[in-house]
Amino acid sequence: MDIGTIIGCVLGGLLIFCAIVFGGHEGFAAFWNVPALFIVFGCTAAAVLIAFPLKPIRKAFASVRKCFTKPKTHPQEIIDQLVFFAESARREGLLAQERRLEDVHDPFLAEGLNLIVDGLPPATVENILNSEIEAIQHRNQQERNVLLHCGKCVPAFGMLGTIIGLVMMLTKLDADSVGPGMAVAVLTTFYGVIAAHLFFLPVAEKLKQLSETELRIKAMIVRGVLGIQAGEHPRIIQLKLLTFLSPEERTDDHRAANDDIQTVAFPMEDGEDMKHAV
Repeated sequence: MDIGTIIGCVLGGLLIFCAIVFGGHEGFAAFWNVPALFIVFGCTAAAVLIAFPLKPIRKAFASVRKCFTKPKTHPQEIIDQLVFFAESARREGLLAQERRLEDVHDPFLAEGLNLIVDGLPPATVENILNSEIEAIQHRNQQERNVLLHCGKCVPAFGMLGTIIGLVMMLTKLDADSVGPGMAVAVLTTFYGVIAAHLFFLPVAEKLKQLSETELRIKAMIVRGVLGIQAGEHPRIIQLKLLTFLSPEERTDDHRAANDDIQTVAFPMEDGEDMKHAV
């Protein structure tokens, strides 16, 4: 579970609960109004159905669970797998890696390794994998757009409820109509603000960050797969892939790899070799 998301939801709900309980004598009964709920959430649902096809809407709300779970793919494990395949490919060749592909659980990594095992040109492999990344980015953005649209709609329909409540109150200004009219007017705005700024917009922002992390890992996989296909040294591949991680994300083994400096000879123009630390 993602502790940060859970703490944020619990803390926000607890603060609202305390404000309602300790702020007046009516308790939760004063904050429950069915017509206001219909106006805010019913109209928001209708607006989203108008703006988006049904399939992206289902996927968008299904993706909300990503905010409450830890990612299944960890970049450190991906780096270790790529380094393992690089070492194995140097010893046994690329074709011999086909029998190990069943042990790869990340679909994108398995696809990349399959492409190089099949002997496709590096440019073709890179083009296919980058096209897949663009498609994933588009799907993630479409799901996020649904939640962003909800975040924009709920405050707007909250204001609409305020207008409806004022009209109800002013049309027949007496003691019996003032209370219900003001309740609808105030509570629709309350519902809209809470839904937008405590759920839809924070979840959309969290999905954006998760998408950026996912795309960063996939870009790292592309770099590693192309390095394996080019026959680069496993240590060089590992050092290149570590640049995708922040210092906090690197394990002790990865830090040790950075400290393990290798000397590589680069030819100079005058025929001499220049020692360069990689």
